[in-house]
Amino acid sequence: MASHINTDNQDASLASSANLSADLGHLGIAPDELQQTLKLAGLLQTSLELETVLRFFLDAAAERVEFDGARFEYPPLETELDFGSRRAHTCAYRLKLAGEYLGELVFSRRTRFQEAELQTIENLLSQLIYPLRNAIWYQRALRSAQIDPLTGINNRTAMNNMLAREVDLAHRNHTPLSLIVADIDHFKHINDQFGHAVGDEVLRQFCQTISDNLRGSDIVFRYGGEEFVILLTGTNREDAALVAERIRGAIEHATFDCEEVRLKLTASFGAASLGPGETPEDLFRKADSALYRAKEAGRNCVVSHQPELRIQEANG
Repeated sequence: MASHINTDNQDASLASSANLSADLGHLGIAPDELQQTLKLAGLLQTSLELETVLRFFLDAAAERVEFDGARFEYPPLETELDFGSRRAHTCAYRLKLAGEYLGELVFSRRTRFQEAELQTIENLLSQLIYPLRNAIWYQRALRSAQIDPLTGINNRTAMNNMLAREVDLAHRNHTPLSLIVADIDHFKHINDQFGHAVGDEVLRQFCQTISDNLRGSDIVFRYGGEEFVILLTGTNREDAALVAERIRGAIEHATFDCEEVRLKLTASFGAASLGPGETPEDLFRKADSALYRAKEAGRNCVVSHQPELRIQEANG
């Protein structure tokens, strides 16, 4: 049987140690636990990383209440964090502060939680709520700084960060990594003829068409203007070219309904794969160079960067 506790109305203040001490006395926390609780309150203020804050909290909670695992969910940031193991008996807390939803935290173990243990957890949660809100606000700020507001996908900043990480992983794990750079053909004519409102809708639908033709592990970025970048993990040069061709065909055969205007589009694509010892800049440069050649070839096509052949002359 599961116990479900709602902490919507348990808004705790961490304004000062004096206020905290008074709150602890009111909640019935023994004096010998005061120092430990104050230590937790200070520790939770040392990080704005959501997982770190929760781990600090759960480590402290485990010293006071036995549990086998915990799960935190915050759908607005698509956050799901699991700690330990899931068990049959749970107590769940829907966290709010001043009406703002801050996620759900669920504790689980093999045996049912007792009332005294639930009270201890609730007392501890009063110390988590403000650091948790600050961590969520920080994560939101990071997310918004890496999202293109027009299309809702990752922007150039996010691409630089993710590409650097994936290049490092590919080198360390000896796995293939490819990049596609795509550009809408003659996009300026659309803005000039139909206006920027139509142009903006074209960009949104173009981005959606790309996303519809990718795997779940592939990531699309708006690099700038009408140029998009697609990061393909675990994908070699030949397969990257096939992905680009699939997207190119989907774009060519689609009809874009934008502000009562029906448009047909084409796009050009450059594809490249990471070579030994190459940097993120090297990979992007190769894909961008291939895109340039696709435009020179008449647009509405895919050009894949070909690795340079190195011929060593024989001596003698």
